[in-house]
Amino acid sequence: DQDKNKNGEEDEEAPDDMAAYSDETVGLVKTLLRVQNNLVNIPNGSEHFDIYLAKEIYPALVPGLEELSREIDRLVNALDGEIDDSIKQRFNPCIFLAEFLMRNNPKHGAKLEYSETFIMYAKIEKIRRYFTQNKQKIYKHFCIQPYQANFTKNHLKDYLRSLDGFMQMDGRMLNNFDIDQAFEETSATEQIQFEDLFDSMA
Repeated sequence: DQDKNKNGEEDEEAPDDMAAYSDETVGLVKTLLRVQNNLVNIPNGSEHFDIYLAKEIYPALVPGLEELSREIDRLVNALDGEIDDSIKQRFNPCIFLAEFLMRNNPKHGAKLEYSETFIMYAKIEKIRRYFTQNKQKIYKHFCIQPYQANFTKNHLKDYLRSLDGFMQMDGRMLNNFDIDQAFEETSATEQIQFEDLFDSMA
């Protein structure tokens, strides 16, 4: 059902607004994951710092900052006498944010708006980086295949099985790569270039 406005009429712009909101959320997540030029691992681990932050910190921190900005806007733009001056004077942004984070700690069962989005795109970004770091290795493996000069959609399953074994991915490549989705508009006998194949994986 379409959302209705205050007059009870269908609001045709509501679905577009929700789509735009979703796009903005995804854009924010991707930006936070791509903001670092120099990737840094967490101490004594192989996980990248921003991937760790995306999974463990950002899902609570981002909505907390949004809530903080709304509260500041409410206090600053309140009409005279609408909010007691003592409340404004006592307001501490750090305490407000800390209280929000404590109330919305996902480890205590809190369901956060961005949590699934951050976790999903952190996983996607981690996979993308893995393939990017191993591009030359994958290209060399591709070049030794007997069909590499005339590689088509028909060869994809065999190649993915071979690449999965070569990269020691224990079936994850073969099981998670959706050939029909990645090359939906490609015919079975149409030639596929390595760069197109790599882009679909990374």
